[in-house]
Amino acid sequence: MSPSPRSLRRPGPRPDSFQVFEGAGLLDGLSGSDRSARAGVLDALVAEGMSIDQLQVATKDNRLAHHLLEHALAPKGSYSLEEVSQKTGVSVEDVRQWFRAIGRGVSKDDAYYSDNDLELARGLEQYRELGLDESGLFAAARVLGRNIWSVADAADALLQDRLEEARDHPEVALRFAMEVRRFADFESQILARILATSLRQQLRSDAVGIARDSDLHMHGAQEVGVCFADLVGFTVLGEQVPPADLGRVAERLDRLATDVVSSPVRLVKTIGDAVMMVSSDASALAYAALDLVDEARKEGPPPLRAGIAWGTAVPSAGDWFGRPVNMASRIVAVARAREVIVTGDFYDELDLDKFWGESMGSHRLKGIDDPQELFEIGRRAVA
Repeated sequence: MSPSPRSLRRPGPRPDSFQVFEGAGLLDGLSGSDRSARAGVLDALVAEGMSIDQLQVATKDNRLAHHLLEHALAPKGSYSLEEVSQKTGVSVEDVRQWFRAIGRGVSKDDAYYSDNDLELARGLEQYRELGLDESGLFAAARVLGRNIWSVADAADALLQDRLEEARDHPEVALRFAMEVRRFADFESQILARILATSLRQQLRSDAVGIARDSDLHMHGAQEVGVCFADLVGFTVLGEQVPPADLGRVAERLDRLATDVVSSPVRLVKTIGDAVMMVSSDASALAYAALDLVDEARKEGPPPLRAGIAWGTAVPSAGDWFGRPVNMASRIVAVARAREVIVTGDFYDELDLDKFWGESMGSHRLKGIDDPQELFEIGRRAVA
């Protein structure tokens, strides 16, 4: 349930609030717009259940902004886990597993859960009504739960400056609380649209796969190229620079990959100093890997390198599994800075009018039984 302090929905305090707050000494030393803004903050906190005595203590300790943000942004619990179960018809154990899967967390405290949590629990039943596989449903939820914190961290970074300002100025905190609510609404709308667009693209791709090879599709397997690209010397760099600087380097890779990659290539995940991409279009994947290496070179050290393999892989809960995934993760270790190295199978899939290739000979890769002939590739110059 979204918090709903009444005064956050109007520009100023109730007319009778001034007298109460003034009599309690809560507006001492303030005049004009500052006085009105402070009264608005106090009114918001009263609407959330704070007493005049509590407001006096908070004012003395300069913690009005802290309390305002806490009251305005924290969900207000109304239900226990058992009550969530009773109201939604989902068993307590299923509610518990569902909340853990999606990253909500579980508490034994009474009145911990809100109306939002009721909707989350009802969501499980709605998914079930679609006839979706139960194990696959929870696997997908776990992927969402793991990644939603990355979304939240990115959003939080956008708001940090305002948050720091709000700590010492309760009037700013009042505006900040309203802005955060609007921002959360914007984020949820963006996520919904991105998910809908990506899902349509994936279903369209699946439909093509069915037309090509229905037997493979029944088992979920697809012929794809898998690429791993990583930062050369990232481990050594980690011993030389502060963690914050190292994080910015990894963030740069994530940004570059997001900017470069587009359909029919998919950015599957980032793993510290590496990114994983897949595509059923070998040439598109080769272009993406080469573009990513080139863009990293333009931005300066550390450089990138990439390894690509081709074969049968199985998508599962947002990730991919199979021989080409393992192969690509091994090949990238063979590549030198700014090189894109591929297997012979992947090289055979390329349009050689667009790409050149140079054999690097046969290599034994860790965890791969047979020696593999590898090729360095590049794009041919446009005539």
